[in-house]
Amino acid sequence: MEYLEKSEEITGYRVKIWKRDAFNVTGYTIIVPPDPVPSARTVIHEFWNDIIADGRLDKLIKASSVRPWVLGLGSWDPECGKNGMRYSICIEETEYTDFSCLSKEYRLFTKEIGASDWMCFETTHGEYERFWRDNPYKMMKKLGYQFHTREGDYSVGLHFDAYPPYLYFPLERNSVMEFWITVVKP
Repeated sequence: MEYLEKSEEITGYRVKIWKRDAFNVTGYTIIVPPDPVPSARTVIHEFWNDIIADGRLDKLIKASSVRPWVLGLGSWDPECGKNGMRYSICIEETEYTDFSCLSKEYRLFTKEIGASDWMCFETTHGEYERFWRDNPYKMMKKLGYQFHTREGDYSVGLHFDAYPPYLYFPLERNSVMEFWITVVKP
Protein backbone atom coordinates (compact mmCIF):
# COMPACT_ATOMS: atom_id res chain seq x y z
CA MET A 1 0.00 0.00 0.00
CA GLU A 2 1.39 3.38 -0.90
CA TYR A 3 0.24 6.91 -0.14
CA LEU A 4 -0.25 9.08 -3.18
CA GLU A 5 2.20 11.95 -3.32
CA LYS A 6 0.55 15.32 -2.60
CA SER A 7 -2.88 13.70 -2.14
CA GLU A 8 -3.59 15.83 0.91
CA GLU A 9 -2.66 19.01 -0.97
CA ILE A 10 -4.85 18.04 -3.93
CA THR A 11 -7.92 16.68 -2.11
CA GLY A 12 -7.64 17.68 1.55
CA TYR A 13 -7.35 13.99 2.53
CA ARG A 14 -4.50 11.50 2.86
CA VAL A 15 -5.06 8.90 0.17
CA LYS A 16 -3.42 5.54 -0.44
CA ILE A 17 -3.78 2.90 -3.15
CA TRP A 18 -4.24 -0.72 -2.13
CA LYS A 19 -4.11 -3.57 -4.68
CA ARG A 20 -6.33 -6.42 -3.52
CA ASP A 21 -7.17 -9.86 -4.83
CA ALA A 22 -10.81 -10.98 -4.81
CA PHE A 23 -12.41 -11.53 -1.39
CA ASN A 24 -15.85 -12.07 0.15
CA VAL A 25 -17.72 -10.06 2.76
CA THR A 26 -20.67 -11.25 4.86
CA GLY A 27 -23.16 -9.36 6.98
CA TYR A 28 -26.58 -7.73 7.01
CA THR A 29 -28.09 -5.92 4.05
CA ILE A 30 -30.92 -3.62 3.02
CA ILE A 31 -32.13 -2.38 -0.35
CA VAL A 32 -32.44 1.39 -0.45
CA PRO A 33 -35.02 2.35 -3.11
CA PRO A 34 -34.47 5.27 -5.47
CA ASP A 35 -35.36 8.62 -3.89
CA PRO A 36 -36.43 7.15 -0.53
CA VAL A 37 -38.30 9.24 2.00
CA PRO A 38 -36.53 9.86 4.28
CA SER A 39 -33.26 10.25 2.36
CA ALA A 40 -30.87 7.39 1.58
CA ARG A 41 -28.42 8.86 4.10
CA THR A 42 -31.12 8.73 6.80
CA VAL A 43 -32.16 5.17 5.87
CA ILE A 44 -28.52 4.01 6.10
CA HIS A 45 -27.97 5.88 9.38
CA GLU A 46 -31.08 4.22 10.88
CA PHE A 47 -29.89 0.81 9.62
CA TRP A 48 -26.57 1.31 11.47
CA ASN A 49 -28.42 2.42 14.62
CA ASP A 50 -30.69 -0.66 14.52
CA ILE A 51 -27.77 -3.08 13.93
CA ILE A 52 -25.84 -1.54 16.84
CA ALA A 53 -28.82 -1.28 19.22
CA ASP A 54 -30.10 -4.85 18.84
CA GLY A 55 -26.63 -6.41 19.20
CA ARG A 56 -26.26 -7.70 15.65
CA LEU A 57 -23.10 -5.67 15.05
CA ASP A 58 -21.41 -7.13 18.14
CA LYS A 59 -22.39 -10.64 17.03
CA LEU A 60 -21.01 -9.98 13.55
CA ILE A 61 -17.71 -8.72 14.96
CA LYS A 62 -17.50 -11.78 17.24
CA ALA A 63 -17.87 -14.06 14.19
CA SER A 64 -14.16 -13.35 13.74
CA SER A 65 -11.56 -14.60 16.22
CA VAL A 66 -9.51 -11.45 15.52
CA ARG A 67 -11.22 -8.09 15.59
CA PRO A 68 -12.05 -7.21 11.94
CA TRP A 69 -12.53 -4.03 9.99
CA VAL A 70 -16.26 -3.27 9.99
CA LEU A 71 -17.38 -2.34 6.50
CA GLY A 72 -20.38 -0.46 5.19
CA LEU A 73 -20.74 -1.62 1.58
CA GLY A 74 -22.49 0.56 -0.97
CA SER A 75 -23.19 -1.49 -4.10
CA TRP A 76 -25.68 -2.20 -6.86
CA ASP A 77 -27.11 -5.41 -8.28
CA PRO A 78 -30.27 -6.21 -10.28
CA GLU A 79 -32.27 -6.83 -7.08
CA CYS A 80 -31.87 -3.11 -6.23
CA GLY A 81 -33.90 -1.85 -9.16
CA LYS A 82 -33.08 1.15 -11.31
CA ASN A 83 -31.43 3.94 -9.28
CA GLY A 84 -31.72 1.95 -6.06
CA MET A 85 -28.76 0.66 -4.08
CA ARG A 86 -27.79 -2.05 -1.64
CA TYR A 87 -26.14 -1.16 1.65
CA SER A 88 -24.55 -3.92 3.71
CA ILE A 89 -22.90 -3.84 7.12
CA CYS A 90 -20.34 -6.61 6.90
CA ILE A 91 -16.89 -8.00 7.63
CA GLU A 92 -14.43 -9.76 5.38
CA GLU A 93 -14.48 -13.55 5.30
CA THR A 94 -11.06 -14.83 6.37
CA GLU A 95 -9.54 -17.87 8.00
CA TYR A 96 -10.53 -16.20 11.30
CA THR A 97 -14.27 -15.97 10.59
CA ASP A 98 -17.01 -18.48 11.28
CA PHE A 99 -20.55 -17.38 10.41
CA SER A 100 -22.22 -20.76 11.13
CA CYS A 101 -23.84 -19.77 14.46
CA LEU A 102 -24.76 -16.31 13.23
CA SER A 103 -26.38 -17.67 10.05
CA LYS A 104 -28.68 -19.85 12.16
CA GLU A 105 -29.99 -16.74 13.91
CA TYR A 106 -30.03 -14.19 11.05
CA ARG A 107 -30.32 -14.07 7.30
CA LEU A 108 -26.85 -13.06 6.13
CA PHE A 109 -25.78 -11.57 2.83
CA THR A 110 -22.49 -12.55 1.18
CA LYS A 111 -20.91 -10.54 -1.61
CA GLU A 112 -17.92 -11.45 -3.73
CA ILE A 113 -15.64 -8.47 -4.21
CA GLY A 114 -13.51 -8.58 -7.35
CA ALA A 115 -9.79 -8.03 -7.62
CA SER A 116 -9.12 -4.32 -7.95
CA ASP A 117 -7.05 -1.38 -6.92
CA TRP A 118 -8.70 0.51 -4.08
CA MET A 119 -8.39 4.21 -3.40
CA CYS A 120 -8.52 4.69 0.38
CA PHE A 121 -9.32 8.15 1.75
CA GLU A 122 -8.57 8.80 5.43
CA THR A 123 -11.15 10.89 7.25
CA THR A 124 -13.08 10.98 10.52
CA HIS A 125 -16.65 10.07 11.33
CA GLY A 126 -17.43 13.73 12.04
CA GLU A 127 -16.02 14.89 8.68
CA TYR A 128 -17.81 12.24 6.62
CA GLU A 129 -20.65 14.48 5.38
CA ARG A 130 -18.07 17.06 4.28
CA PHE A 131 -16.13 14.25 2.57
CA TRP A 132 -19.20 13.40 0.44
CA ARG A 133 -19.73 17.09 -0.40
CA ASP A 134 -16.08 17.16 -1.53
CA ASN A 135 -17.12 14.27 -3.84
CA PRO A 136 -14.79 11.26 -3.93
CA TYR A 137 -15.55 10.71 -7.63
CA LYS A 138 -14.18 14.17 -8.51
CA MET A 139 -11.23 13.74 -6.13
CA MET A 140 -10.22 10.41 -7.69
CA LYS A 141 -10.05 12.10 -11.11
CA LYS A 142 -7.83 14.85 -9.69
CA LEU A 143 -5.53 12.08 -8.47
CA GLY A 144 -5.37 10.46 -11.92
CA TYR A 145 -7.86 7.59 -11.44
CA GLN A 146 -11.40 6.69 -12.45
CA PHE A 147 -14.11 4.55 -10.88
CA HIS A 148 -13.53 0.85 -11.63
CA THR A 149 -16.65 -0.76 -13.06
CA ARG A 150 -17.17 -3.59 -15.53
CA GLU A 151 -20.41 -4.04 -17.45
CA GLY A 152 -22.42 -6.87 -15.90
CA ASP A 153 -19.84 -7.47 -13.14
CA TYR A 154 -21.25 -6.54 -9.74
CA SER A 155 -18.06 -7.47 -7.87
CA VAL A 156 -16.48 -4.06 -8.64
CA GLY A 157 -17.95 -0.59 -8.99
CA LEU A 158 -18.58 -0.25 -5.28
CA HIS A 159 -17.27 1.35 -2.13
CA PHE A 160 -16.84 0.72 1.59
CA ASP A 161 -17.20 2.94 4.60
CA ALA A 162 -14.32 1.26 6.48
CA TYR A 163 -13.97 1.28 10.27
CA PRO A 164 -10.68 -0.01 11.75
CA PRO A 165 -10.65 -2.92 14.20
CA TYR A 166 -9.80 -0.74 17.21
CA LEU A 167 -13.04 1.29 16.97
CA TYR A 168 -16.08 0.61 19.11
CA PHE A 169 -19.63 1.55 18.18
CA PRO A 170 -21.41 3.90 18.41
CA LEU A 171 -18.68 6.10 16.97
CA GLU A 172 -17.37 9.40 18.28
CA ARG A 173 -17.08 12.39 15.91
CA ASN A 174 -13.27 12.13 15.97
CA SER A 175 -13.25 8.36 15.24
CA VAL A 176 -10.83 7.74 12.37
CA MET A 177 -12.32 5.90 9.43
CA GLU A 178 -11.60 5.36 5.76
CA PHE A 179 -13.53 5.38 2.51
CA TRP A 180 -12.42 2.66 0.05
CA ILE A 181 -13.50 2.72 -3.59
CA THR A 182 -12.55 0.56 -6.60
CA VAL A 183 -10.40 2.50 -9.09
CA VAL A 184 -8.36 2.06 -12.26
CA LYS A 185 -5.89 4.23 -14.12
CA PRO A 186 -7.49 5.58 -17.32
